[in-house]
Amino acid sequence: MQTPRPSGPSRGADLVELAEALGEPLLPWQQYVADAAHVVDENGRWKHRTVGVLISRQNGKTHMLRLRILAGLLLWDERLILATAQSREVALEMFRGVVEMFEDVPWLARQVKRVSRTNGKEELELVGGARFKIVAPSEGGARGYSADLVIIDEARQHRTTDAYAALVYTTQARPNPQVWAVSNAGDAGSTVLNALRDQALQSVANDTPGPLGWWEWSAEPGAHLDDRDAWVAANPALGHLIQPESLEARIKSDPPEIVRTEMLCQWVETLDSPFPAGTWADCYQDGLELQPDLPTFLAIDVTPDRRDAALVAVQQLDEEASSLAAFVLDSWHADETIDDMKVASQVANRAREYYARVVAFDRWTAAGIASRLASAGIPVGDVSGAAFTQACDELLGAIVSKRLQHAGQELLTEQIAASARKQTGDGGWRIIRRQSAGPVCASVALAMATHHAVRPVSQASIVVG
Repeated sequence: MQTPRPSGPSRGADLVELAEALGEPLLPWQQYVADAAHVVDENGRWKHRTVGVLISRQNGKTHMLRLRILAGLLLWDERLILATAQSREVALEMFRGVVEMFEDVPWLARQVKRVSRTNGKEELELVGGARFKIVAPSEGGARGYSADLVIIDEARQHRTTDAYAALVYTTQARPNPQVWAVSNAGDAGSTVLNALRDQALQSVANDTPGPLGWWEWSAEPGAHLDDRDAWVAANPALGHLIQPESLEARIKSDPPEIVRTEMLCQWVETLDSPFPAGTWADCYQDGLELQPDLPTFLAIDVTPDRRDAALVAVQQLDEEASSLAAFVLDSWHADETIDDMKVASQVANRAREYYARVVAFDRWTAAGIASRLASAGIPVGDVSGAAFTQACDELLGAIVSKRLQHAGQELLTEQIAASARKQTGDGGWRIIRRQSAGPVCASVALAMATHHAVRPVSQASIVVG
């Protein structure tokens, strides 16, 4: 996907010639971006004030960025260039790469006035006064600077707009600024990258060039991991910097979600999903409904910020618990905090309506609700700590084996997709809220309800906590 090229001359040839002079010529895709990203108006100003490049790993984006920095310092009178990445090590690698290019080439080395490698104060200054430095990816990291060029690597890691806005603001007073945001694909929580991509899609839909130039190499959303056409679509350096054998090895060794973002540049809901792609969709059952006379197990979960909660029901469809059905019964959202008393009352009504064997809960988030339920004579069960780890694995097993069916409810489907996992020290795993792409109280509740429901009717127990 790419935005329309604006009309007018381009200074991209300067960058291409610089790369050739250094003995490191640009690949075809890099030449294409160099040309389209540097179209100028009648006053010599960039028509694209923001440049976005979305491409799989190991395709040469780092080399492209280094050459863009060199062109700015040597050819385009950019007095201050700032670069950042969410990982300090990645930012340092970019800095070291640029410095090495200057130091390894005699005619470039003569342009260097000083190099500061002091931790947190890394800076390259040329004889003419132009500077390149790295800054922290935080709201205050770029404070006090006025930059002609800002490079943001790993843009997918920006979960809020605060740091991005602060970096962009440094260019406001410059006559001809440009911001580059580069990355491979992100997830639903990649706030900045999502916003830029939405803007690019609008430009493509209108077939109208704008201040944002966007170049994306990615596989189709439904492409299979071993689809070689998808490899080509997401890896324009295939056959140059990347060989098919290396991609094959990554498919065999890496988790599917990582392969999709890193190798195929496909967007996913979360970068570390516990549920293999397609397995939840395979559990969909058209026309599935709650039955009033089946063994029913409920679970209530509340997000740590106490703004969202969900009540999930799992029913046993047979006495051996070999087939289960999952539903979201109720959900709550509040701008400040949910009302425990109100939620507990509604949960109690649901428990009585379906003669629930138990209402499962996590004592770290829903102890207050559980206490009210227990006082009202509703059986409750604490599924936290090691029990929750077991519950997550039981849920995964039920989904992969298709023992669990669902009706395709939007809330549950979205939160299953948004769920991220964390490995535990004993080899297990659990849904982790902090790394998930949004609220996952329905996913957590589903795991807890499944924990009780996977046991045959004769073994199902009620635990009052």
